[in-house]
Parts: sequence; C-alpha cells; structure tokens
Amino acid sequence: MTNTNSENKELLKAKLTESLLPFILKTAVVFFFIAATIMTVVPKYRETERNKLILLSFIQNPYVLSELSYIEERGGNNAKAMVYLEAAIGLLEMNGATEKALLKYKNKLDTLKNSI
Repeated sequence: MTNTNSENKELLKAKLTESLLPFILKTAVVFFFIAATIMTVVPKYRETERNKLILLSFIQNPYVLSELSYIEERGGNNAKAMVYLEAAIGLLEMNGATEKALLKYKNKLDTLKNSI
C-alpha cells in the first residue's frame, strides 16, 4: 500500500507542524532566560567619566581622537574636547611621534585651554 503524492505531502506537513511548534516554544523560553540572566548579571551601563576614559583607551588612532575633539569643540564642550586631544597627544608620544607632529596637537590644546 503506497501513499500518493498528496498523502505524502500531508504527512510531511503534519510532522513538520508537530516538531516545529515545540522547537519554537523551547527557543523562546531559552531566549527569555538568557536575556533575563544577562539583564540581571550585567550591571546597567552608566556614562561616567571613568567609563568614558576606559572606552577611550581602546581608541588607538590619534586622528580619530582629534576628530572627536573637534566634534566636541563644535558642540561647545571644550572640556571634553581637551580630554580627547590629550589622549591623542599621549598616544602620539607613546608611539614616538616627532615634535613637529606633536606641535599641531599641542597648539590646538593650548587654544582650547585658553578658551575655557
């Protein structure tokens, strides 16, 4: 006794429905528990000066730091602009930049200091 093509399709559809629904429910429950655990264990990120400086230390490109400084300066926040520029200068000094390269950044830093 062989099943016809339409019977085979119906059987396959029934099997998929039977196996797919429990999979979706289990996945949703597991996802919920993982999300709940992460929300409980990981503290809420607070934007503090300490956290900003930690994140800033991962930026290893003086150009990016100087651009961030420029953005803050345009926004009128010269204190933040100075922090970014000081980080750029420190990075340049750490990597042995020439005095000529440092001069551009130091002049800009002096301008920012005078504007506060």
